[in-house]
Amino acid sequence: MRELYNRRQWGALAGVTVTATALIATLTPSAAAAEISEPPSWDSIITAALLKRVSEGTGTVSDVNAVRRDPELAKIVPDPSRTETTVQEAVFTEDGKAVGADGNPLTTEQLANVMPPASATPSNAADEVITPEETEVDEGTTTALAATARITGGRWKMTHITHTHRSYLGSVIFKYHTYAEFNYGSGKVRAWGTRYDDFTNVQSIVDIGDRLIVNTKSRVPATSATTMMKRKAQLCVVKYGCYATLYPWAKTQVYGTGKTKYAGSGV
Repeated sequence: MRELYNRRQWGALAGVTVTATALIATLTPSAAAAEISEPPSWDSIITAALLKRVSEGTGTVSDVNAVRRDPELAKIVPDPSRTETTVQEAVFTEDGKAVGADGNPLTTEQLANVMPPASATPSNAADEVITPEETEVDEGTTTALAATARITGGRWKMTHITHTHRSYLGSVIFKYHTYAEFNYGSGKVRAWGTRYDDFTNVQSIVDIGDRLIVNTKSRVPATSATTMMKRKAQLCVVKYGCYATLYPWAKTQVYGTGKTKYAGSGV
């Protein structure tokens, strides 16, 4: 959206048999190359199988406990029960001021936490999939319409969702951010603005896909509209290979009243 630039200026293996051949085949190219001159030890092969089971959610209680007891492993294995979601929003009034969900003005620092940083990747319009127009109406429409009907040209709102992925040790593996900007007024989502995604606090074990594997937004104007972004991220260690594949995603549904709803997944 053209106005975005100005606004951003503000600032134990029970019952499991594992063969070395099968596991070596799952190593990353760099790991596979290394094993030619330095074959992986049996211990590393066993550990790779353990990491894969626990990461995929097929491990036993004993498997999970084995990971928890080893700080080195606990730091690199994602714990889906520790995924955190936070939402930050800013609404821009007709006079250009940014306010929060409570209507109070945002400080420069607060606004900076909502707006996408320079490192964020803007959605490529050529890759976007436009889904059909939605007809869902905000349950609070009766009250809200009276207010939005008086807004000439609608209002712009930026929504920033952060999914924090943590390990069994509690350390951050990565944070996945999505940003969606939309204009609303008179009971309608009038237009989409800019949409971005970004990764921060990334451990060296994380290999992030170059492109969004899901990048959709629904047709507007409409009484409600939905945007969704999804990426692929692999967790890889030379000694163990790639043992986990995560698909962080975020979905935001917005309404013509300015209300927003969120959904997302850790793995």
